[in-house]
Amino acid sequence: MKTKFEILIIGGGTAGIMTAAQFKKKDKNCSIAIIEPADTHYYQPAWTLVGAGTYNFKKTAKPMANVIPKGVDWIKDYATGFTPEKNVVKTQNSGDISYDYLVVAPGLVYDNSLIEGLDEAID
Repeated sequence: MKTKFEILIIGGGTAGIMTAAQFKKKDKNCSIAIIEPADTHYYQPAWTLVGAGTYNFKKTAKPMANVIPKGVDWIKDYATGFTPEKNVVKTQNSGDISYDYLVVAPGLVYDNSLIEGLDEAID
């Protein structure tokens, strides 16, 4: 596995995916990786429509492999720490990943169980 990238992005949410796509569009030869542990990408901007009852929550989910831009490496792992003075991100299982430029866009992890009835309401 490659451990050095020109651009390293933490987070495979909409911000991370779009950032990777825009950088790749500008320079197809630029080495870019996204650190993201999830198998599923959720298009969160649509969640306002889900909350309004006009859109199905399940339609906001796509396989992560289908949304990672072409030519961008997916490091399916958790970022666990930073050493910015060495341009290194530590991961849970993939070791240290070094970079020239770092984008930090980890997003949020929701726990629907904390709100009674939420899981039932969005099904």
